[in-house]
Amino acid sequence: MYGSWQMCDERPSEEASRKEKAVWLQKMIPILTQLAGFASTWFEGQAKKTEAKAAAEVALKNAEAEVYRRQGTGELDWDLAAMNNTDRSWKDEYLTIVLSIPLIMCFVPGAEELVKNGFARLNEVPDWYKASFAVVVSASFGVRNLMKLWKR
Repeated sequence: MYGSWQMCDERPSEEASRKEKAVWLQKMIPILTQLAGFASTWFEGQAKKTEAKAAAEVALKNAEAEVYRRQGTGELDWDLAAMNNTDRSWKDEYLTIVLSIPLIMCFVPGAEELVKNGFARLNEVPDWYKASFAVVVSASFGVRNLMKLWKR
């Protein structure tokens, strides 16, 4: 850019030098504008990261507070016990089979009367036995799920 004056022996005039600088600045303005845009985008990204990090921390604190609240009410202990027992036990599968047998037998010709008599006999079972069975089932499948079922 500045090389045009080097061919002749005289130095460029001050006005020519200013013109060359103006041309150079005009060429640099789009580049500087782009750089400013990149910087602005980067700062916006950093602000969004900071906001997301703060939101994640708030969500974590809320989750921890919910865990403490549920521990305080005992609700979490039952659920954790039920979850911990599921990986070591066949109790869920056994109870599902036992509870399904009368349902299946209702569709077997000749077994309907047997099911009907069986349920009639369950009316004679003591309340403590029914309550014990309900506790076993609720511990296996989760207390909250049983409570939701009973509330219907």
